[in-house]
Amino acid sequence: MTKKRGRCPSLIGGTHAAPRIEQTKGKRTCKRCDGEILKDERCVVVPIPGSMGKRVYCCVCIREIVAQSRRDLDGFEKLLDGSK
Repeated sequence: MTKKRGRCPSLIGGTHAAPRIEQTKGKRTCKRCDGEILKDERCVVVPIPGSMGKRVYCCVCIREIVAQSRRDLDGFEKLLDGSK
């Protein structure tokens, strides 16, 4: 008999450490480009695993981060499939 596998985990976070999109309540600074994120603009808050800290990114930077992550995951998948 096979073991129940349960919910499939994600590489981008669990229930308490998942990135989230927020509307800023005040001015913030993007962790990657040091650009200003003004009040009432959208930003992405990414918890730092194993700590109470978080990183805040502007929408331009998070799109670049997601694109790079997608390329990295595609490459990793090719390695799993035995391709190079």
